[in-house]
This record gives sequence, structure tokens and C-alpha cells, in this order.
Amino acid sequence: MGSRFRIDRVRNRRSRRSGQFLTERNETNVWLVGDDRDVVVVDAGGRATDIADAVGDRCVTAVICTQGGRAHVSAAVDVGVGLCAPILLHPADHALWQAVHGQRRYWRLDDGQRIAVAGDEIRVLHTPVATPGSVSLHLPHLGVVFTGDVLRHGCEAPGHTPTPSTAPGPLSALPADTRVHPGHGDSFLLGEAFSSTDRWVRHSA
Repeated sequence: MGSRFRIDRVRNRRSRRSGQFLTERNETNVWLVGDDRDVVVVDAGGRATDIADAVGDRCVTAVICTQGGRAHVSAAVDVGVGLCAPILLHPADHALWQAVHGQRRYWRLDDGQRIAVAGDEIRVLHTPVATPGSVSLHLPHLGVVFTGDVLRHGCEAPGHTPTPSTAPGPLSALPADTRVHPGHGDSFLLGEAFSSTDRWVRHSA
């Protein structure tokens, strides 16, 4: 019997900023995608040790960055080197990457690229909204998409309908019951982020 494919969210220990604890809303979600043997790390932010502990004895086939902003790549080099995995980033975010990691190298991530993991496949969608190199990662067979800062619910009170705006083509073409795993906050269904005028909430990096 094969290993069960699953998606896990890494719980990073909270750090302090200006004497205040970061809230869960402000923490970057780190996702592990795969099974009991092989996983992909999506957005290696936070502490590398927390990510390594969550990975355990599994093989990391790639560390994928949905964008080059610090919150999404701060631990990418330590995780990639420590777990012997390639780091993937869209080259349009090269300047953002350099601001965090200098001349450390990464592998190029392109629109339409397919990344194999644990017998499934991740499809890369270039969605340059939050940053020029922002990407979303779609797993069609599971009906899920990782959007980083490209698409997420706003910070309004519970029950508030997100403020509308125009959706990027690759995401608006996905089924409404696609589960969105964002870079911050809780997961939700894609249809919940759209109003009757087919609009969504944008956030900058």
C-alpha cells in the first residue's frame, strides 16, 4: 500500500518584532506537499529548524518560492543546503532574492513548468501581482492551489465579503471549489474569494 499524499502546514515558533509577538495572520505559511517519503517545501520562511523538524526523515525534492520577498525566502538557503534540495524561484524576483541572500544561487522557475512530487505533479502559474515573479502552484488532481501573496482573504472582520478587484487569468480559470492555500492566514475555497462581479483581494508583498 502506497504512502498517503498530504499537505501539511509548518507551525513556526513565533519570533519578536519591536518587542511584540507576531500574530498568526502575519506569519508566513510554510507548506509541505507530498507523502511519507518525498515532499516539496513551499515558501521556506520562518525558522529552518522548524521546517527541518516537520520534514523529518523525508526527502525534499525542491524548495519552491512563490515570490522573492524576505517573508517567503528567509530560510530557503538553509533549508535547501541542509536538506540537499534545489531552490526554485521565478527570475523576475531576482532583485528581491539578492536583497535577502546576495549571490546565493537558485534554480529558475517558469510559467507552465511541471514539478513532480510523490507521484503527483505541481503546475506553475505565473501570477505577477504581489511581485513581478510571483507564482501560484496548482495541483489539479487534488484541486488545490498555493497562491503566496497573490490571492488571499483580507484582514476584515469574520464574515466580511472581500473587496473585489480583477482576478489574474490563470486563477480565475480554476474551478470555484479549488482550495486555496495562501501565504498568510487560513485556507479557503477559491469561490469564496470572488463576489458576484468576479473580483478578488490583492495584496502587495
